[in-house]
Amino acid sequence: MESIKSAAESGNNDHQLNCYGIVFPEFCDTYYGPHSVECLTTIWQAKGCLSEGTKAPDKLDTAEKNALDLLHVNQVFTKFETVRMEADGGDKDKGLECYGIGL
Repeated sequence: MESIKSAAESGNNDHQLNCYGIVFPEFCDTYYGPHSVECLTTIWQAKGCLSEGTKAPDKLDTAEKNALDLLHVNQVFTKFETVRMEADGGDKDKGLECYGIGL
């Protein structure tokens, strides 16, 4: 089992899928944090949010970035998807966070 986990974290897509249930997004080297800004940005954009958003990963303060580092990749996907869904549902604050505009 350790060899599967090691292979997964070395970039083997099949082992990532078997071990964690997903293939790591681009720039994501591990399932658990810390996550690079590039990794978080890939997930942010995959969920439909824009770099103009006020909570885009490259705009986060240290505390917000550290909080994301406590999450695993699937939890980051869920968190970012929730922001986008709430923005699309009419939440103006989430619209600013996700798209950089109040909808």
